[in-house]
Amino acid sequence: LLFNVESAITAGILAILSIKLTKADSINLAIRRFLDALLALALATVMFVLIDYSMPIFFIFTVVFIILSYVLKLEEGIVPSLVLANILLQEGAFDTGVLLNTFALIAIAISVALLLNIFYPLRSEKELRGFTKEIDALIKDDIKLLETSLREEASYIRDHDPLKKRLKTILDEAMQVNKDILFDNDNRYIDYLRMRRAQMKRLSRSHELILRLDCHHKNALIIANYLRGLISDIGYANKAESQLKQLRQMLEDFREHSDLPKTRSEFETRAVLYQIVYEFEAFLKDKIAFHDAHPGFVKTFV
Repeated sequence: LLFNVESAITAGILAILSIKLTKADSINLAIRRFLDALLALALATVMFVLIDYSMPIFFIFTVVFIILSYVLKLEEGIVPSLVLANILLQEGAFDTGVLLNTFALIAIAISVALLLNIFYPLRSEKELRGFTKEIDALIKDDIKLLETSLREEASYIRDHDPLKKRLKTILDEAMQVNKDILFDNDNRYIDYLRMRRAQMKRLSRSHELILRLDCHHKNALIIANYLRGLISDIGYANKAESQLKQLRQMLEDFREHSDLPKTRSEFETRAVLYQIVYEFEAFLKDKIAFHDAHPGFVKTFV
């Protein structure tokens, strides 16, 4: 037989070491680990044959091999490669059969790990769609908080912070899932989630701006009414352009029909409200830019 029981166990351990969280990571790891194993077997064979099959030489080999692995950026393969080199050391003499057997061990181990990662559906595109829906719900909830803040003249920034943290968690999870899409992946879902992250930052600034409101102003209620309508249009469809037109019309109405501020407090309050509107203008432009980059995104959900 090519493998005995001990070799089979070794192959199993090497296969486990070669499994990564995602398919893309596994392919990259397999290539680097395979190259590092070839380096280890070649270097160990040369040093053992030319010098001696002994622990001092194995120690020297280990130091040289680790340095070379880091220089060549193959350090992921150090541990399994040292296991293979130790098999050669235990043999105590050069044997072509043992060398081929050792080479086959890493080849089979890496192949098994790749098959497990590529053909076993760890995650799917369906999960990424689920992430987009969940993150859209977070954005809606946060805009609702801002609407309520403007109506009640109170801050809900404490309720905003958990939403922001959850968004970060979703994006981190989605990044792992996205690596499982090996082919025909234009990163549309990740770009969508990143766009929402950028929008969340604008919502964060709006919450901070509300803390600076000094007095009541009628424009606050107008902005709140606009946000109520905006909430229903949050989603994967491209409704940002129509919303941007409404927002700019609202700004125009502010300029034409608002009286000049009579006090410093009223002046500062109106200035803050304008800044909030500009944050939402940028918020909508983020969505428009995403659809320009991925014009076929809506069809993904049809």
